[in-house]
Parts: sequence; C-alpha cells; structure tokens
Amino acid sequence: MKKTLIAMAVSTLVLGGCGGGGSSSSSSASSSVTGFVLPTEISAVPTNTADSASGVVVAGFMSRIHALASGVAVANLSADSDYKKAHTKKFVEERALEQFDIIEQVMNALSQTNYSDTANIGADPYTAMIAWEDEQNGRDVKTLEPWVVQSTMIVENGRDVNRAIAWIEEPDMDNPGELRLIKAEFKIYASATINDDGSYADYGEWDLNVSFDDSGTKFFAASSTIENGVDTIKINQIGAGEGPDDAVKGVLVRSGSSGYGMVSYPERDACYQPGANMATCAVQRTATYAYNAGYLGVDPLNDSNIVYKDRDLDNAVEMTHRYGLYYANASSGIAAGEDVQKSKSFGFPVSYTNSNDVTAHAYYGAWQGRHQLWSQDGESLAGKTVTREDFGINSTPVTYTVSGLFNGTLTKRTLVAGDLGDILNIPVETFINKHYDLNYDGAKWVYCDGWMDWSGPTCRDFNGNPVVMTDFTSKLDSLVVSQDDRKFVNIGRWDPTLNGGMGGQVQYVYLTAAGSTGVNWTGAGFYPATMNNQTGQMTPTAGGSVYAPAMNDGMFVDIGGSIYIQYTGDFTGGATGWVQKTMSSWDAQYFRPVFDPTGDTPFSPARDGEYYIHNNGANFVVRRIADADAAASYEVKIELQTAANPLNVASILPTGTTYLATPWRPEVHYSLVTDSADSNFMKLIYLTDDPNTNDVDESAVTTVATNGEWGLQAYNGSDQPLKSDGTAVAVDEFGFPVDPTVRPTEFNWEYSTEGWGSQQFLIDADNQYVLLSDPIALSPITVPNGAGVDKTLSLQYDGWMHGLPDMYQELSKNDFTMSDEIADKVINIPAGTEVTDGTSTYYVKPLETSVFLNTVTTGEITGAGGTVPDLTNAKNIDLSTVPDYVDNGMGAKPTDTVVKYSEGKPVE
Repeated sequence: MKKTLIAMAVSTLVLGGCGGGGSSSSSSASSSVTGFVLPTEISAVPTNTADSASGVVVAGFMSRIHALASGVAVANLSADSDYKKAHTKKFVEERALEQFDIIEQVMNALSQTNYSDTANIGADPYTAMIAWEDEQNGRDVKTLEPWVVQSTMIVENGRDVNRAIAWIEEPDMDNPGELRLIKAEFKIYASATINDDGSYADYGEWDLNVSFDDSGTKFFAASSTIENGVDTIKINQIGAGEGPDDAVKGVLVRSGSSGYGMVSYPERDACYQPGANMATCAVQRTATYAYNAGYLGVDPLNDSNIVYKDRDLDNAVEMTHRYGLYYANASSGIAAGEDVQKSKSFGFPVSYTNSNDVTAHAYYGAWQGRHQLWSQDGESLAGKTVTREDFGINSTPVTYTVSGLFNGTLTKRTLVAGDLGDILNIPVETFINKHYDLNYDGAKWVYCDGWMDWSGPTCRDFNGNPVVMTDFTSKLDSLVVSQDDRKFVNIGRWDPTLNGGMGGQVQYVYLTAAGSTGVNWTGAGFYPATMNNQTGQMTPTAGGSVYAPAMNDGMFVDIGGSIYIQYTGDFTGGATGWVQKTMSSWDAQYFRPVFDPTGDTPFSPARDGEYYIHNNGANFVVRRIADADAAASYEVKIELQTAANPLNVASILPTGTTYLATPWRPEVHYSLVTDSADSNFMKLIYLTDDPNTNDVDESAVTTVATNGEWGLQAYNGSDQPLKSDGTAVAVDEFGFPVDPTVRPTEFNWEYSTEGWGSQQFLIDADNQYVLLSDPIALSPITVPNGAGVDKTLSLQYDGWMHGLPDMYQELSKNDFTMSDEIADKVINIPAGTEVTDGTSTYYVKPLETSVFLNTVTTGEITGAGGTVPDLTNAKNIDLSTVPDYVDNGMGAKPTDTVVKYSEGKPVE
C-alpha cells in the first residue's frame, strides 16, 4: 500500500529491513568524493509520459487555470529552494505487483541517511534516525529507528563504487523487549536517472545485500543492471516476513516504452482470520505482467486470466497521498520556497533506556494536535527520562521527563461547508449515541422525545411541558445487533423486586427471529441477556423467555458505537435516499468492514440528532432539517478539530462557559478541569447526575466521563449555548439554532484508557510541558474533484494534509478496484497551488502520487490500433537467477557516533 512516504513492509520486510551487496575484500579506495544517488521510488510499470509533457493529469478547467497562474509565481523560486528540489514521486498502482515495493522501502530509508552527500563520503560513521510510517487501526503512526552509517567511494574492477553500510537496531520480535542488529551493505555503481516530471528513466546500477541474522539464513538481496537502456531488477528475500519460510523472488525488466516481469510471493489473506496458524496460512502466488508503449497486461495468478489496462495518462486516475507545504515569500529567517517543517516542530525523536537496560527509541509527535509518544518496543514511558536525538553535533543533548497518560481529550470542532455528493454511493461509518426511555401503553412501546418524568410517567420537553409519546414500533428493528457489529445496544429495566427489595437492573436483547441457542422463542420481543466479555455484545440468556410488559412498564435503551450507512441519492418510489449496510465480517488485514451484498435496508436519518460520518480524512456532520425525503432536507458540514492541551486548556472554552452538555441530553452537565494541580487535569467530569446510571450519583462525587461524548456545546448560566466569542445562540425546542447559519461552538470528548483519545506529553527541566506546533489551519480553497465539480476545502497541515477525503481507504473497501464513483471524488491539489493561513502564504506540492490505469479489453486495444501486450517473455523468466546472499563482512557496530540526520534533515 503506497500511502505514506516511508511505508513499512509489514508482511514482506521487517521494520528497518534493507538490502546489501557482495563482499568488498578485493576493492581499493577511490579518489572520488561524490556519491551515487539511488531512486526513492520503484514501480514495476513506469508512468507513460509520451502523451503528457508534464506527466500530470489536472481535472477541470478551473484547476488548469489555477495551476497555470500558480506556476508563474512558483517559477520565480530559486532552483535551490526546498520546493524546487522536492520531486513528486509518481507510480502506477497495480496491487498484484506491489511485492516490488520491498525495494522502495529500502531506497526511501537509505535516502534519509544522506549517504551520497560529499560531506559524508569517507567520513566517520554517523547515526541517522530513519522514519517509518505505518497504519495501525486505521490511522498513521510514525516510528523512528537509528541507523549507524558509513559511506565510502571505492574502486572495484576499475569502476568507482559508492559503498554505504548500515548497522540497524530494531525490536527483536522473537525476544520482546530486546533489540537485534541487522547489517546491510549497499553498492551503487551508477545513479538513477530522473525524468523532468520526477519519474525515473532508469533505477541506476547497484547491489543490495542484508542479513537478518548472524547465520545469513534470513536475508534480502537485490540487484539492478542496465543494458541498452533496459533496466533489470532482481530481488530475493528469504525468511524475513511473518512466516518462518516466507520467500519473495522477482525479476523486473523495464524501460519507458516496454517491459515485463514475474514475482513469486506468499499471499497472507488467510492469515488475518481469527485463529490462523502463521506458519501455514500463507499461499505462494506468482504474478506475471508485460507492457508496451500503450497498454499493460497483468496475470495476477499466472493462470492466463490476463487483465489489460490503458497506459495513457489522460485516461488514468491519479491519487495524491502526500503533500509538502512551502513558504511562498521570504521573511525573517525564512527563505522563499522553504519547507515549513524547518521552522515548525511537528515532532522529533527521543531515546530512552528500557526495562532490559537496552537503549530504545521513540517518537514524540502530534496527530491533528493530539500529542503522543510512540515507543519502539511498546514499553510504557510514563515517568521515564528521554533524550532528544535531533540535536546538533556540537550541542548538548536535551532531556525530558515523560508525563503520565492523559486518558481523554477534549477537541474543539470547527464546522465548514460540506456536500452530500462527496459521500454518494460510498459506505461510511457513522457514530451513534442514542438514548430512549420507553414506556408500554398497554398495546405498544412508545418513547419520550424529551426527558421522562417517571413519577407519571410523563414525557416532558426541555422546558418541562408535557409531550405526547411517540410510537417506537418502527424503531424496534434498530435494536437488533450481531456479535460482529460495531454498534452496541444496551437495553434494561429497573426491577424493584430484586436484591431483597432493594431493586436492580435486568438486561435484555431485542430478537426479531428464532435461532438463538436455548432461547424459548415465542416471537419478536425483549429477551433476558448477559454480556459477552469477548465481543462486548449482549447475548440471550439460555432458557430465557420473551418479556411480557404490563401497563406503564418502563425500559431504557442506549445505542452506541457505529453503523455503516450509504447515501444513494435515490428518492424515487418512496426511497429515503439512504441505506444501512449489514456487516458480515471484519477484514483485519485492510482494517475494513465486509458487507453482505444482500443486506442493505432502508435508512432514514432522524431529526432528533446529528450524524457524524467519518470518511477517512474528512469528518462529515449531517443534520436533517426537513421531513421530506430529498437532498435539500439535509445540512452538511465538514469538521476540523483543535485538541485541548496543557497550554490552551484554559482558553479553549468560550468566555462565560458554565457547563458543557449535548442538546439531546441537556440535563447531563459536564465541566472541563483546567487546574493543572488537580488530579483530573484536562479531564471531563460530571456536574450533574446522569439519570441513565443507577449505581452512582455523579453530582455527589467527582466522576470522570469514561465514555465518549460527541456534539457537546458550551452553555452560559442562562442555559444558552455559546459561540466561540461567548455570544449566546438562539435555539429551537430540539436545541438546534433557530438561524442555521449561526451555530454554537461544539466539542467532542474522546476517552480511552489507551490508544485513541489519550495524550502524553514531554516535560522539560523547568517543569513546563513541551508542545509541538499546532497544525497550520489554511483558509478555504476551491479545487475540482475528479468529476470536475469544484469543492471548497478547509485544510490543516502538520506534515500531513488533513481535510481531504481519503479515497484510498474507499478503494480498499472496493478490493482495490477503481470505480467511476471513487474516481469522481478524488481531489488532487495541483503543484504550485497558493494557500494562506491568514498570516503567511504557502505553495502546495504533491510529493507522492499513484496512477490507476483504466481497464480495457483486447477488442478495444486492437480497435484503437494498439498492440496487445505479449506476456511470453514474462512467463519464461527463470526465478532461480535472482541474487543470493553474500557475506558483507561488516563486523561490529561502531560506537559513540553522533546523530547527523533525523528523517533525512540535518539536525540543528
């Protein structure tokens, strides 16, 4: 998955794995002081630039004009500026051939060492902190590891060779808490050749050789040779993956106009199923391919079921995964075209001594303002002393103390204009937090659309006036859940006869069909249940019978977690325009739901709340403002967030805030603790009792809210919601603004004992929290999507560009098959686009872009006068010709080296 600048090859190459070459025993020193540069992108199929001078597809007339206008200003930047020196990596995305990405992981890591710089040739060994980006539980996590590097120029067989060797420490998966040493050798004979558009004409000539153990039985070897303009790359990896006998062998023969290849690799899809045996779950696959000037043919299983694709970029879909941001104008200490990450601190590496008395490494970073410390070995760092590693050669290292974990984060929500069309026909996850108080009226269950006064019982609005209860019959099916659901339903009633007359709760599930083991099924209804500790879902109690309610019996219902819905835009024939998806399983490999193709059911968003729809990269807030089933009945916003931290916690709430609450549960009040001396500092605590809990009175004791709350608003002493400047907002009976263009400031409370929702900070010698730079909040810009429809974007940048829909994730849900619906929603910001945060002006530049080729038939190829690619040469490749491991004879790792680079940048 080419989503990040440095993506860990989790299933095919262990963290930090890299290549090496043969022994250098017969070499001699070279007088050259200039190293050779390896490529930082390896694509089995190069982009076809024959029909596109720039190699870039820019959709939409407005985008073309904007790109041209921006290009004039960008052209004035110095050739030595960071903007001009940053190349856009562009590659053809072909999932069956991604095994060749192993080499790319190596090249990207090595490039961060700056081994080819003149200052490093022939110099003493030094340390470079190498960044790896991985996706964990649906979000990007950065880790760093140290490489001790030495680069020299030698002569072998009369030819100058740049020999770079690296000693790499990484966690030992076989011995948790300990580190292992990897030794790698890189021999580069000729630099890669770069085209004007940033793609590679060839990958240079080199040998890579790496051992993962002292015996050399686990290794990675690769080579690249060029003959008559044709590049041949070979790879051989043994035993470095998740299984003991994982093997990847491949041969790639390429030029700009034609090429072919074969790769054999272990497919591990079955390994991500519960209970899979990691030693036997992999299936060895072989893929072959060939391309000519116009078309590509891929045989994913080498079984002659060939898929053909058009290489013309004008018919392709481009998707940018990462952007750079550069200052447009010179100012005090900043040059025009300078990378903002030189003057902004979005994170830095630290080292510490772990519980095994081994030096380990961590990264202090912030994701959308949420500060966290990612440790190399997963060890808890609270209270430990850590040393900053991106210090200058002649500087004294700075140490910090790690704070305890802040379990909970309050985030301020800024809502900007959105469009339902951005999620059309794409399943999206919506988080729900619903509460119903039910009452049996003698014939049916009804619910209170307000709050329940159980003395009657009487349903009342938020002003205390009686309200007629609403029939719950149409909502009963929403209470049905399976053990795999991400939605959780808690149903219960208070039984005063339990516990010797003291009373107690009885839990239920709602069943609509027979089939639960041991249940005395007599029809749809509420059945006794107990908690399944493994899934968190309620399970029918064996032998339980349906509950027979009496007049005025009460029942409470809490629905949390998430469901998957899809906006179809179909309002014809009584359709609601929405469906709810039925999740049949969870794909742990790609962190995605798998839906039952026949499980769609009509879904009608209600008017009693807001729907938070997460579309990976953009959070949509959808509110129904009219009863009619039509697109115009919905108000759509996109949410940007600011996380509370020790410095802004006292000012993040509007002036005059008395309490926090949600419009749909206004009786439950919360407060944010802003006193740093308080044990609940930065936590959300209850100010009033929560009527949904019967075991504690939250208003009598200090109780932290240990469940997430979404859509909180700040209220003054007159129970009026507030805008960010403290101005009160007039609301209707549902708690929503009378004027929909004027909204109160809103907040989310994210709570977790670990992982998402928690924060951790570094504390300096003056006992002050060390905070990283806030994300750069950019003013709205208008950019067309793939369908040519202009979209207004409100973006934030912290090394990653937030606010763009992550269509790569949607692609994974579609088994990595590009569809028109996905392509239409892709948004690529053109290089040179000018943006501002109101203070400074910046240029945006794509840094990593993948190209998805359009599928065609052989008839369409010949009908257009093209030639169908011939896979004969590919199928005749002999994989036994791949290089074997050769002992690199590197010896022990040098000690007392200085850190010269972090993430490829010189330390200051």
